[in-house]
Amino acid sequence: MGIPPAHISESINKLNGNLTRVAQVEEWADLMGYPNSKKFSRRFLRYYKVRPSKILIIIRLMSIYKELRAGGQSNFQIACRHSLPDEKALNKFVKYHLDCCPRQLKRMPIGRFRRMLEKFGSKVR
Repeated sequence: MGIPPAHISESINKLNGNLTRVAQVEEWADLMGYPNSKKFSRRFLRYYKVRPSKILIIIRLMSIYKELRAGGQSNFQIACRHSLPDEKALNKFVKYHLDCCPRQLKRMPIGRFRRMLEKFGSKVR
């Protein structure tokens, strides 16, 4: 018999600590000890009232934003820290979700960035 899954309330903290290993909800569910990502997704939705895929995107975007603003790392390094293969994938990810490039995101004021994230409808910040 395996280890029981971690409580769903720990999932966001666990994700924040493992962004280099988690690119999809299936990997997040596995990290949490759920053999079935559907069960993890149902429990997550019931607990947080938002789908885990949306939270995964929001957390990745928030982390990317913070690292871009902090400087000191190349876009390639930032991409790798967020389970993206290279800076081209980072650019595509940011462009798809926020309709801007990483360079624009780096210069964006925090208030505007937060307003852009609101389109995801999340209360988790």
